[in-house]
Amino acid sequence: MEYLSFRHHQQHFAVPISSVRFIAAENALPPTQVATGNSRLFTMVEYDGQACPVLSLARLLHQPSASARSRELLALLQAREQDHRNWLAALKEALQHGRPFDQQRDPDQCAFGRWYLSFTTTDPQLQHLLGRFDAPHRRLHALAGELLAMSGREQALAILHDHEHSTLVKLQDLFAEARELIQGSVRPTVIMLQSSATQVIGLKVDDVGEVFDCGPQQADALTDFLPGFGNRWLKNIRLAGHEVTVMEISPARLLSSASESLPETDRL
Repeated sequence: MEYLSFRHHQQHFAVPISSVRFIAAENALPPTQVATGNSRLFTMVEYDGQACPVLSLARLLHQPSASARSRELLALLQAREQDHRNWLAALKEALQHGRPFDQQRDPDQCAFGRWYLSFTTTDPQLQHLLGRFDAPHRRLHALAGELLAMSGREQALAILHDHEHSTLVKLQDLFAEARELIQGSVRPTVIMLQSSATQVIGLKVDDVGEVFDCGPQQADALTDFLPGFGNRWLKNIRLAGHEVTVMEISPARLLSSASESLPETDRL
């Protein structure tokens, strides 16, 4: 039997290919918010002349979507970039007016440094890009000790000016490049599924993957740890060069599961 796979975080899911009617980018299907009789808001789209509800897999799982995680990461990077602009401005102020400099000098202890040392990603492009932050970030923080120890204020300010237009600019360019990469890596997709003889529903997912074939011996009859919309586990499925366990989703049970799975914030 053939399935279409998709992922959420590191979890793998699939629906039978026979139930897939259409696949589209989320922004290709203009949504409408519709209130239902049980005090719920549903997102609806028009497909093939029919009003179809669209459910989010992330919300069904009570987890943030890739879009939500990327927005959070983008906001964090924007704030950490501004931190370093402010840091350099505070250093200039201290040099110009002989005021105390109370900003963090250790690059591993500023807000960005602590995040940088703890953050992990499975995206090799982002991982490589983040590696390029280390040298200019450390160089910027080293300026405090070097310039504040100099006896010549004008010389120290001249060196700082040079770094404003070199080291800081390099760091800002890296922040901009990281934000661009993160924005481009998120492509929410809606899979239109035939859930019954007369009903088509949409399922919004983070990442559509491969089509695979599953033999009867790979299907696990046990239903342990399955949500209401889960049909069964498919084991030893090879996706992207790795053998993984996949949760088969039942399109017929998605709508009935939604009322129990969606968070309170989706209620009127």
